[in-house]
Amino acid sequence: MKRRMARHLFLVANHEAGLYEYLLERFQKDSNVEVILDRRREQRRRRSGHEGLDRRRVDRRTRREIDLQLLVRSHVILTLGSNGNSRHES
Repeated sequence: MKRRMARHLFLVANHEAGLYEYLLERFQKDSNVEVILDRRREQRRRRSGHEGLDRRRVDRRTRREIDLQLLVRSHVILTLGSNGNSRHES
């Protein structure tokens, strides 16, 4: 049985377009590496003067620690194991 190699995901902060381009070029031939530019913005829903009922039951962003890392660092590296689990590296 052939064992699958772990995959690496580089998530680059949206203000680091130069780093994103460099990593894309650097890893273009490595099928185990994916480079993604974080295109998310700040929270889309801003509280207005009226406090309506929030229809969302759960915040869709389950990786707050990654969001926080992207605020202070240029990138985050995730390792995706063959079983689908991920490990945060940077």
